[in-house]
Amino acid sequence: MTRVNGTWARGRALMVALALGVGLGASPDAAAQESVGCLRGRPLPDCRTFWIVEMQGSTPLVQTRRTVVYQGDTQQGNSAIDQVLEWNVGHMVNLTPEFAVGGELTLGTGNTDIFTGMRLRARRWLSEDLSMELEGGLLRTDAGQSRYPGVYGGTVDVRLNIRDQGSFYVRWDGVHLEPQDFDYMFDPGGFHHGLSVGASAGSVPALIGTGALGLAWAILFGLYLSDD
Repeated sequence: MTRVNGTWARGRALMVALALGVGLGASPDAAAQESVGCLRGRPLPDCRTFWIVEMQGSTPLVQTRRTVVYQGDTQQGNSAIDQVLEWNVGHMVNLTPEFAVGGELTLGTGNTDIFTGMRLRARRWLSEDLSMELEGGLLRTDAGQSRYPGVYGGTVDVRLNIRDQGSFYVRWDGVHLEPQDFDYMFDPGGFHHGLSVGASAGSVPALIGTGALGLAWAILFGLYLSDD
C-alpha cells in the first residue's frame, strides 16, 4: 500500500512538473496566437492579427487638368482628383515581428456610391508604436463629375503610422476618362493623376470620430426637418 501511495505521489509530482514546464516554456508566438483580431495593431508577440479601422481625409496638392468646352465656346478647367473623406476597413497578419501584410476596402465620398477603393497593404514595424506602410490597389471615383460614375483607376500611398491611432500619408491617384461629346459640351477625357496629402485616425479614435460625425449629422438632419 505504501508503494502504491508513493507511486501515485510521484506521478502527481511529475504531472505538475510537466504542466509547469509547458507553461513556462511556451513560446511568445503561442501567446500571440491567442491575440487574434486586435483592435489596435501591435507587432508580435502582442498580436497575431489585427483590424484596420480608419477614418481619413485627403486633399490634392498637385494634379493634371483638362479643358472642357461648353456651348458658346466657354472653356473651363476641370480636375479629376477631389478632396475626400473615407473609411478603411480591413485586416492584417503579422508574419514576423517586423512585417505585416493585409488589405482593406475603402468607403466614402468621391463617387456616386460609397464604395471608393480596394487596396493591399504592407507594414514595416519600426518600433512597438511606430510603423511605415505601403499600400496600393484600385481606386473607384466619379472624377469630380457625375458624367463619370464608378470609374476605376489606380492608387498608391505611403504612410507613417503612430500607435495605430493616427497616421499621415502621401497618396497618388490616377484614372483614365473617356471623351464626352454632347451638343452642349465637349470633355476631352484622357489619363489624369494627382498627388494628395492626408491624415487618418485609427482604432478607438476612428470609432469615436465616426460616432461624433454621425451624431452631428443626425442633429443637423433633425434641425432641417424641424424647419420644415
